[in-house]
Amino acid sequence: MTRFLFYSHDSYGLGHFRRSSLLAAGVVGADPDNEVLIVTGSPRAQAFRQPDRVDTIKLPTATKNERGGYQPRKLASGIDALVRMRSAVICAAATSYEPDVVVVDHSPTGMAGELRSLLDRYGAAGSRRPRLVLGLRDIIDDAPTVRSAWTRHGIWDYVDRYDQIAVYGDDQILTTAVELGLGSRGSAEVIHTGYLAPTMPDAIGSESYLLVTAGGGGDGHALMRAYLSAVEAGAVSGLRSIVVTGPLMTAGRRAELLVRCEALASVEVLDFATNMRSLIASAAGVISMGGYNTVVEELAAGVPTLLIPRRTPRLEQTIRAQRIAAHSDIAWAPVEELTPARVAQFAHQCVHHPRARTTLNLRGLESAVDLLVSQGARAHV
Repeated sequence: MTRFLFYSHDSYGLGHFRRSSLLAAGVVGADPDNEVLIVTGSPRAQAFRQPDRVDTIKLPTATKNERGGYQPRKLASGIDALVRMRSAVICAAATSYEPDVVVVDHSPTGMAGELRSLLDRYGAAGSRRPRLVLGLRDIIDDAPTVRSAWTRHGIWDYVDRYDQIAVYGDDQILTTAVELGLGSRGSAEVIHTGYLAPTMPDAIGSESYLLVTAGGGGDGHALMRAYLSAVEAGAVSGLRSIVVTGPLMTAGRRAELLVRCEALASVEVLDFATNMRSLIASAAGVISMGGYNTVVEELAAGVPTLLIPRRTPRLEQTIRAQRIAAHSDIAWAPVEELTPARVAQFAHQCVHHPRARTTLNLRGLESAVDLLVSQGARAHV
């Protein structure tokens, strides 16, 4: 039996946990002797069905404030107390589970440094040490900001403790890992796996619709407001709209949108969809933010896409939109430019040019799973 412990901090959206779940399913599908325990801060972890031999531990949730700092989502304790609690849970899980491979998503030392205790334990002389893999999305943030933050918080020393760094992107794109020079800064091998695209379902149904999604929804209200203004102005006449606000949108903002939609018979509003991949694959076109998983699913489905990326608290989504647009038919615009005229133009494109192409490598899931399984094999040598 080879045991994999996945860490997914998930403070703002659903992306980290969805990526970890996709990889976990691939790892257990590759070998019946593999199993995965995902430690996650996602507030909606239980909404995702996991295959046999994959289970989850839910950490107390955190979110980000307007300045990009962390704060408890539910508990009254301060962030320092929350981080200590989460760190203790992570260490206890690792001690009991005794993983052969630890896979850390996105943040080398975890949210607010909550993985430091575990990594220090693995670095102690005489301790049993699993293989350590750091998984990074294509774009973390603009490189100077990442470099400064990693220096300020002492993260560089911990990056060197990893045995391998997997970048879930195509090296046709200038990734943050390349900008940071990770391949030359430490001993860890850096591999670009390609994008982690799931197998997308076939399109279903015959009625055309535009899908509008804000991912987790924590900051998607501006996109939703602009799109509904376009619908009210007649920009998508003849097309239905399915609007997925995201489960993390506040109740007040969602209520505001629902009031507007009561007068729009062509608009269906969902707060969360377990069949999001089917909705993407079956849509005439998708207007979305620029989160990693959503963009990759849109590329895999070959559906016309207009990205409206966030610009705060990180530039990650805007940078991704700019760089992927150079290698695909995906278009992007800032939210201020999501006018009725821009929406009408996109709707016309969806009807007359229903397929979108890309030259990017979307076979990264298989490569990433092979990489993780090989680390599991090394753990037993």
